[in-house]
Amino acid sequence: MGLVAAGRQPVRLVPRTAGLRSLSAAAATALCRFDGPLDLRGLDTIEPEAARSLAAHRGPLLLDGLVRISDAAATELARHEGPLSVAGLAAASRHAAAITPQLAALLARHDGPLELAGLSALPDDVAAAFTAHDGSLSLPGVERLSAPAAESLARHAAPLSLDGLVRLDSAPLARRLVAGGRSDFHAVAEIVGDAATVLADRPQPLGLSAFAARLARQPRVSPAEARLVARHADDVALPEIVDLDPAVAAALAEHCEELALDGLRTLSAEAAAALEHHPGTLRLPAVAALDDRAAASLVVHPGTVELDGLAALASPALATRLRAAGRTDFARLERLSAAAAGRLADDPRPLTLDGLVDPGADVVAALARHPGPLGLAGLARRAATATVVEADLAALLARHAGPLTLPRLESLTSLPLARRLLAEGRTDFRLLRELPDDVEEAIAAAPGTPALDGLERIGTEALAARLLADGRTNFARVRTLADPAAAVLARHAGPLTIDALVAGARTRRDLPPALAAVLATTTDPLDLTALEALPDASAAALERHRGPLVLAGRLRLAPAVAESLARHVGPVTIDRVESLVSPSLARKLVTGGQREFGGVRELSAAAAAELARVEGTLFLDSLAELPADTALALAAHQGDLSLDGLATLSAGAAEGLARHRGDLSLAGLGTPSAEVRRALTGHAGPVLSRGEAAASTGR
Repeated sequence: MGLVAAGRQPVRLVPRTAGLRSLSAAAATALCRFDGPLDLRGLDTIEPEAARSLAAHRGPLLLDGLVRISDAAATELARHEGPLSVAGLAAASRHAAAITPQLAALLARHDGPLELAGLSALPDDVAAAFTAHDGSLSLPGVERLSAPAAESLARHAAPLSLDGLVRLDSAPLARRLVAGGRSDFHAVAEIVGDAATVLADRPQPLGLSAFAARLARQPRVSPAEARLVARHADDVALPEIVDLDPAVAAALAEHCEELALDGLRTLSAEAAAALEHHPGTLRLPAVAALDDRAAASLVVHPGTVELDGLAALASPALATRLRAAGRTDFARLERLSAAAAGRLADDPRPLTLDGLVDPGADVVAALARHPGPLGLAGLARRAATATVVEADLAALLARHAGPLTLPRLESLTSLPLARRLLAEGRTDFRLLRELPDDVEEAIAAAPGTPALDGLERIGTEALAARLLADGRTNFARVRTLADPAAAVLARHAGPLTIDALVAGARTRRDLPPALAAVLATTTDPLDLTALEALPDASAAALERHRGPLVLAGRLRLAPAVAESLARHVGPVTIDRVESLVSPSLARKLVTGGQREFGGVRELSAAAAAELARVEGTLFLDSLAELPADTALALAAHQGDLSLDGLATLSAGAAEGLARHRGDLSLAGLGTPSAEVRRALTGHAGPVLSRGEAAASTGR
């Protein structure tokens, strides 16, 4: 290394001095006579007296071999006014845990860089000594500095490195480091006071990893801290902040990279407004709800806004903003306005709303506009325990992208939902009680054997035919059959179990022909006493019924109906029959064992002839009129005859009744005419009447 004294021409080194291994004070004094550089690199130590003598030398001193030196010698050498190189001492001090102020003063005179990696603390006097050093100074192990030490280093003119510093509280030192071009403060966890202001005022990004990490552990951040961390060149995460002050928000908005506030659960309108101009990604994963003003501010935020924890979304503008940013997962949303739902649905990309469990009808209608698959796991879980799902909601559930199980359904009115379940291979519908026709047809057309054991209504020909084709004959729970379905069942050749239909017939006021045909397939008794009318076709269909048939007497039976009833395979009873014109029907009733005809108000002679075959007393007390031919037919009755409902009696009818051989009761008859009395005198048995008694000739 060649050293040149200031303002002088290079001179040759003193001969043979580089090989010296020791140096006395006298020799040092002698060497000082030479005006040029002294190369004493062979010396590894030097005594104070020799150092004092050498200090007087006016030229450069090369003492790079020195590795040991006393404080006294160091003090003497430090007084040397010319260039001085002590590279050996600099190297030896590199890993020293401490150095004395005297050695520091000497090292400060070293014409070269100093790296003192072993120092973890820097005493004030040592720091003051380094102020005079003209070369670069690196103190990577020093973590903290006192105020005086920091001010001393701030006066160090050459490059200064303090890479291990963890606390910076000196504004002059901060200003010195920034002026030296430093931007890496990654190790500095504590930056306080005016030092923070100095760094925050720097427009360029800074490396503040440790400082940002410390703030990440704090539940509160001051505006000053926020302003500084906003200068951080990397992402900033502040997960412990649960309440964001607007002033802090305004400071953080100056940050250019991602800002993550993972612990923030609420965001005030004021804080949101302060964040409007933040240019980077804004992460608010724990914010569950936003008022209208806060939502409006986030809508105009220039960067990406992440609201993964949003549980309520009312703002349609925010919904549009989130969808435009590519978001498809809104799984945590529990509440959704219809307007926001519509905006979400307008985007054709997949949409996950697994948190929705109870949307209103308007929300359901809005979501129905979405053309693609929907994630509706919450709705699907809720529906899993439901027995009934409204049609609109069911149609929406049919679009659910995940598994859909509805094991408790008792009603399925939605064709889309039915198709979805059938497409997944569902065949078990045993809890369903009633289906609309379109759903019936969908089930009938699906593969597999549908289980519909609980069905109480069958409406379509397709389903009835499908069930029969699958071997089903037990329709015991079916209460209602539409005509198309009934027509199919009526054509079935084998027996059918139709207990509920038979039971329901007791209260029916009408009987369509198709249903009558189905009822006719059972051998169980049919009670049709509630019928108010019996069409001809229905009566004809009942002819093949093999069980007992009971009808109400108030029915007006058309001739064709009466003839059909007469042809009924099983016994027929007409409770309190009022009209009996058909002799074949009368014969059917008598043959079937019916003995009660007290309600008959209309009776033909031919029917009366059949009733005359009844054994025992024949009560016809509801007859108000008795034609002569009918009376003559009744006279053939071998038992007692009661006609207490007759108030009047024609002579012809009396003549006919006179041929009767049993007791004759006419308790309702008023005073008969002379002709009637004469005719009744010919009656062979007693005649009981309310008017004048007429005794028989046998009395």
